[in-house]
Amino acid sequence: METVGGADEQKNSGLAELRRVSRKAHEAVDEAFSRFDLADPQSYGAFLTAHARVLVGAEVYLSRHASSVPVWRPRAELLKDDLCQMGLAVPAVQAECLPESDGTAMGVLYVLEGSRLGGRVLSGRVGEGLPRAYLSAFHQKGEWPAFLEQLGQYLDESDGARRQAVTEGAVATFGRFRKSAELQD
Repeated sequence: METVGGADEQKNSGLAELRRVSRKAHEAVDEAFSRFDLADPQSYGAFLTAHARVLVGAEVYLSRHASSVPVWRPRAELLKDDLCQMGLAVPAVQAECLPESDGTAMGVLYVLEGSRLGGRVLSGRVGEGLPRAYLSAFHQKGEWPAFLEQLGQYLDESDGARRQAVTEGAVATFGRFRKSAELQD
């Protein structure tokens, strides 16, 4: 008997492959950020700083590809506001070195949109009285499945080079987040 998940993966084999190939990079990010205690103001500030170092630049990159990626809602200003409320500076953004391609942009967007799911869980761990606008910027009803549908269609209709660009964009973005987390004290 075919399950719903199995049907989705057959329908979107490119999406299943992206998840499989980027899984280790995703797990490394989760591990790198797991050391932050979001209830502790200092640790939470370091967490936000690590995110800002990557997210701000990633959103600038995506804005250059706005006509070729699905509609998305930026969160950089929410993150900057949270840092400001905590009396913290917005860190220097990591230098961009991603290829300017629509496929790469789709991979970057996959990571950023996926991080909204984690934000839903993490926002509940933020200490009382600490700002949480960035982590509380959840997907609106139906946004995540719609995005996955668009990404899956893009992957399934793409040639090998475009699929590879998506994967490389996702893995590189996961890697940037991991490195940024590791830089924090």
